[in-house]
Amino acid sequence: MGTATAAPVPDVPTRPQVRPGIELIAPENGERAWTAADHDSGRFTRLGAGAATLLQGLDGTRDLDRLRADLAPSVPAEVLDTALRRFTDLGLLTGTAPESPGNGRFQYRRPAALQFTVFRRPGFLAPGRPLPRLMANRVSTALCGAAVFAGLAVVLSGAVRISEAAWRPQPWQYWAIAMGVVIAVNGLHELAHGACLARYGGHARRIGVMLLYLTPAMFCDVTDVWRLRDRRQRVMVALAGVTCQLGCAGVLALGSAVTAGAACDLLGVCATMTTFAGLFNLLPFIKLDGYIALMAWVDIPNLREKSMADVRALAGWVAFGGPRPARTLADGWAVYGAVCLLFPWLLLGNLLIAGRAALIGFGPMGALSWLCLLAALALHIAVRLFHAYRASGARTPLRGLLALGAGAAVLAGLAHARPYTETEYGAYTVTGDGVRLLLPDAPGVRAPQPGGEVSLMHLGILGRQPVGTAVTGTSMGTETVPAEPFLPVTGIPGSLSAKVYTLSRPTGAEPGDQGMAVVATGSTDLLTHLARAAVLDPWRLVVDG
Repeated sequence: MGTATAAPVPDVPTRPQVRPGIELIAPENGERAWTAADHDSGRFTRLGAGAATLLQGLDGTRDLDRLRADLAPSVPAEVLDTALRRFTDLGLLTGTAPESPGNGRFQYRRPAALQFTVFRRPGFLAPGRPLPRLMANRVSTALCGAAVFAGLAVVLSGAVRISEAAWRPQPWQYWAIAMGVVIAVNGLHELAHGACLARYGGHARRIGVMLLYLTPAMFCDVTDVWRLRDRRQRVMVALAGVTCQLGCAGVLALGSAVTAGAACDLLGVCATMTTFAGLFNLLPFIKLDGYIALMAWVDIPNLREKSMADVRALAGWVAFGGPRPARTLADGWAVYGAVCLLFPWLLLGNLLIAGRAALIGFGPMGALSWLCLLAALALHIAVRLFHAYRASGARTPLRGLLALGAGAAVLAGLAHARPYTETEYGAYTVTGDGVRLLLPDAPGVRAPQPGGEVSLMHLGILGRQPVGTAVTGTSMGTETVPAEPFLPVTGIPGSLSAKVYTLSRPTGAEPGDQGMAVVATGSTDLLTHLARAAVLDPWRLVVDG
């Protein structure tokens, strides 16, 4: 009888061999994970001790049958096949290299970053050079920490009211200068990453400029951080940028505290924007510095992707059935994965709210664009649900359809039962003749309720501050009014057509004051409001032209 031949593993090379560009880095300082460094693509993969030992033994001299025979019974055939398949997917074997991000100066990095490389392996950020020694040492770290605490102290003590810069209108020139300051501080932020990496013996791969979600910024590629064997060093590299950023914000706050007039206000705006940018970088739910620091500290590679994959698999199993999925991470990380999944949708929801108002203002073509955007979003959700069904391994979609239908019915019932006060956003001005309400004379803007309450607010670049209230009075017709009261900045020329109403019994408003007005236009339930605002009103605008 002939010798039986084991079935091949799909896509795995017949004689598995480690790719020449792969370097295996052993763990140190009590760590357990090995690191596979891919010199061709710049990727780093964390491996367990068993997987690293197996990978080291793949020299291309043995085929799959021989490997199974040599490793049995200590490594079962199914475990070996799974490991080889994983090595293949990661591009660690000869002939299985993953797609390289490319060596061009322009590169696109998901989800929304277009990068332009200015320096490759910049020498000024090499270990031992003056800039890393200047930026990454105990003295500079102590100075940054002192600046952070000093800035916090002057704010808490009331020596400077920096928060007012965020919630009250400021001259547009202040915000233009503040954006320049934020971009400059972002450059120091990125240099701090590279300098801290150089302090521990690593080397920045690239440094340049980019558009991140259409916002100009700098970047410094410090993927060599995964060569560091001490997780505390990796955390320090991840947080070096934010530490530098908040230190600069503290210096700006101190400057605002010791100056007066326009200089005080301008430095307050710069401090506020710099602080906001630094704190946003600490969010661990998207791929920013906070996430990198968290992943480095818990020493779980691809933490966000793994936790989200567990939540998706669990949700698919609950909705569609099929075999119960195995967990990649401990149960506690499911909550983190769920927040990571929901956070982008929260951001998207806010963008959709702002986008609808902007598009509807352009009339029928804008309304049609909004409906097309809504249809594309619905299609995307349907495709994601279909992929979840396929991944669940369920035999029939009936259970999923019933589960989704029941969930939609419950949400619709709750929304229908919840009362909702519909509002419109306009502006108010206080003159010698009284207080006037201004509503844009644009498609879809509803008239206010007679005698309805109007909330008066100051509108800033980062939010709004309540001022007082008033009651809607009589209509004064349509006028051409300055655009400034509708904006979070001052000094902007231009005008627009607005419907004008009187306001009676105002509180908090002072002569010469102006700002944002939130007007009640009627009462309904939440479901009716969403249907009317998202679909019915835009569709009616398209049909009526």
